Amino acid sequence: MELHTLGVDGGYTQLDVIDVARAFTGWTIVSPRENPAFYFDERLHDPDPKRVLGKKINSGGIKDAEQVLDLLAKSPRTARHISLQLARHFISDDPPEALVKRMTKTFEKSKGDLRAVMTTMIYSPEFWSRTAFRAKVKTPFELVASTVRALGADVDQPLQMAQWVTRIGEPLYQCLTPNGYSDAASSWVSTGSLLNRMNFAIALANNKIRGAQVDVTSL
Repeated sequence: MELHTLGVDGGYTQLDVIDVARAFTGWTIVSPRENPAFYFDERLHDPDPKRVLGKKINSGGIKDAEQVLDLLAKSPRTARHISLQLARHFISDDPPEALVKRMTKTFEKSKGDLRAVMTTMIYSPEFWSRTAFRAKVKTPFELVASTVRALGADVDQPLQMAQWVTRIGEPLYQCLTPNGYSDAASSWVSTGSLLNRMNFAIALANNKIRGAQVDVTSL
């Protein structure tokens, strides 16, 4: 609820958190190490009634959690939180409030159609403003992936690329906090990280990275 739907101070209490967890009891994965697939185990489900955000949750079985998801998806707080997250990612760390409100309105009107929300954002004057131009900085992962694509690199040892992502500052799957790596531009700008970004680009363009081949002449 905090990270993906309602956001911080989203109007929920600790009791809501507990009852959401109870609603999802029974949701599990069968054979996670072999052929993982979603599985609902009725034996592990809490059948008693729950209450989330003042609404009674008592659909029964797997439908309890589905009712919770539907409730969260339709919340105005979710509409704003997701709209704000998108604007922060694509425009600036502090996006214009007027644009966030328009995106939120589109989210609610379209019943959560993210393509419609993105269209509202992309065709807005704020998206193309001078303030938004180069306001964001690519994360190390985004930088490495986009550079490989831009140069048309032939990569047969992806581990080398993952090591460069780590070297630039974003070890894959090693973020210690549940909210993931920061999306703020300031988090990725320092003398050391900028130097490593340049070193990566030079190494890749000059075929100095093992397992990656770039034909610069053809470009």
